[in-house]
Amino acid sequence: MMRLRLSTLLLFLFPALTVLVLVSLFNTFMLNQISSSQAANERAIKQIVFDLHNTMLFIEEVGTQYNNLNELLITTDKQQLTQAQAYRIQSRMVDDLAKVESEMDSLQRRLSRLQLPGFNIDEWHQKFDDFKNFAVMASDIVVIDANTARTYIHSAQKAYFQFVTQSNKLSNTLSVYSDYMFVQIQDDFKQSLNTVYFWGAASLLIALLVAILSALRLSGYLRTIMTSLRSLASYRDDIPRLGELRIMLKSTRGELHQLANAVLKFKRTLELNKEEEQQIFQLAFYDELTKLPNMQMLKKELQNHLIKAKRNRSKGILIKLNINGFKVFNNALGYDFGDQLLMAVAKRLQHCTLENNLIFRGSSDEFFILIEPIDKVDTQLVQNTSAFGETIQHLFSAPLNIQNEQITVTLSQGIVCFPDNTESSQEVIRNAMIAMHNAKALGNNRYVVYNEALSEAVTEQFTLLKDLESALENDELTFYLQSQVHSNNTIPRAEALIRWNHPTRGWIRPDIFIGLAEQQSNLIITLDKWMLTQVCNFISEQAKHGIDMRISINISGHHFAHPHFLNHVQQVFKKTGVNPQQVTLELTESVFLNDFVDVINKMKHLKALGAHFSIDDFGTGYSSLNYLKRLPVNEIKVDQTFVRNITSNKEDWTLVKAVFEMAQTFNLEVVVEGVETKEQEAVIQQFGSAIIQGYLYAKPIPHQEWLENLPSQHSTI
Repeated sequence: MMRLRLSTLLLFLFPALTVLVLVSLFNTFMLNQISSSQAANERAIKQIVFDLHNTMLFIEEVGTQYNNLNELLITTDKQQLTQAQAYRIQSRMVDDLAKVESEMDSLQRRLSRLQLPGFNIDEWHQKFDDFKNFAVMASDIVVIDANTARTYIHSAQKAYFQFVTQSNKLSNTLSVYSDYMFVQIQDDFKQSLNTVYFWGAASLLIALLVAILSALRLSGYLRTIMTSLRSLASYRDDIPRLGELRIMLKSTRGELHQLANAVLKFKRTLELNKEEEQQIFQLAFYDELTKLPNMQMLKKELQNHLIKAKRNRSKGILIKLNINGFKVFNNALGYDFGDQLLMAVAKRLQHCTLENNLIFRGSSDEFFILIEPIDKVDTQLVQNTSAFGETIQHLFSAPLNIQNEQITVTLSQGIVCFPDNTESSQEVIRNAMIAMHNAKALGNNRYVVYNEALSEAVTEQFTLLKDLESALENDELTFYLQSQVHSNNTIPRAEALIRWNHPTRGWIRPDIFIGLAEQQSNLIITLDKWMLTQVCNFISEQAKHGIDMRISINISGHHFAHPHFLNHVQQVFKKTGVNPQQVTLELTESVFLNDFVDVINKMKHLKALGAHFSIDDFGTGYSSLNYLKRLPVNEIKVDQTFVRNITSNKEDWTLVKAVFEMAQTFNLEVVVEGVETKEQEAVIQQFGSAIIQGYLYAKPIPHQEWLENLPSQHSTI
């Protein structure tokens, strides 16, 4: 369960707390104001009471002065006072009246501030002034003229009574005003308390509302975070965008901001992981060059379709494609050109009109087309499987445009229906591969539909291949020699031909087991080294007996291209002690399609040792004047396919004639293979001096038998 720290809770309770604090401050202020007002009102009431008391005292003092005036008049009438005493009393009375008048002025100022309703302070003061004036005049004249003084005293008495009447009225007014002020103060106090109570209750309600809103807001943020985490934890395809969380990130601070940021960082981590997974998936299941699904994806999809086909009793098709001569393009025009060729083929295949098809890239120059199983078994589809091959042939009938060059490409196709007794995708792919290799054996731009007989043939080839490996280990192989005849030759010449007499199957044709060995580069190299060793041993042994000869040995292109080829040959030369001048190494033209500089360097190195070189099957491959000019060769061999019909076919005649002319130009010997009739020999002799190899003079025979048939004369090379 997620817990938030107190600081986060306070962050969202802050508005409520702020309201409470403000209202508390306001109420405190109001209470202070009430207290101050109450104190002021109390002081005012006290002042009123004090003024009332002073007023009463003032009235009493005025009354005392009035009584003193009457006593002065009475004592004067009775002549009880001397004139000097009367003047002293009169003087003291005047002083007292002046003092009372001063008190009157002070009292008037205080009472005027009260603004008493219905009472005229000035009129009250005037009555006092009248009394004071009459009293002073009476006291002044009482000693001189008592009658006149009595008149003034009566006037003063009248003024005094009026003053007393006004004073009583003032007292009543002050008393009423004091009661009114007390009631008003109580009312104000109650009203102030009610205001404080109101705002206190309001603040509590506002704080509660703000707290609820804050709690809702906090709950909303927490719900956003939990929803975001839940959506991130349960996403399947696309990672959620979390728009609400981004808004929350902008509107929050502190821990919630950090929490939202952490969730977004987690989302980014998931995105990076997904991107990495996609990259890994892309690398694992897609070809980087063509962007097509690769073999891993093919196996996965094919296995799914295989299960579907078995479940629905339906049929699917897999077509394996191989670009014919791709190695030629790659080696002759460069790897960049080869890559562009692969991309162009992939693009062309994606425009295939076959329905429900998926295109895959295999290894090197191989592609696959997977046609999804049809819901119902369609016997016509199975019978017309060849139509798929024709569709692909038509698709590539138009040339490809690569680097502004129009390139015509043909494909070998192996077509297989599934499931047809297959249990795995590997079996289906294997069957398509078998069919494709058979198509390739038939020539370029061919297709073969798989059948069980092809698989049996492959099994047979595999068994034969294993037997060949055993034959090498058990020394079951041998070599024959076929003589090469020339009237000017002073030493015997022959071509060494490997032979295999199988323990149970008898003699196996060389083109069969050598072709199998070519499929295994290590095996053909082993076979090459065995043959080279055997022939060199044979030549060396005969040299010890004074028999000189020159033997031609076929070298595989795989072996020649091997980085250690020179070491292999030199080790054989050294081990057998053969004279390299007695050895002719025959190379096919396909060798020159590899690293041409490397080819020339290897040939020059062996040529320096004394070895001879011959271009075998000249004219069937990629021969050119440029090659002949640069290669350190001694002879060229005309393939028997051009000799077979040389007496009747004008094109063969012309081609062989051209070969002789090129040989003369570069001072090369010409060996003609497959000469079987005198007519063929006669035509060849027209072109120039030739070394004849064929059944006309000699068939391939065991090397010991060939040795026994040699003439007795020997020569040194």
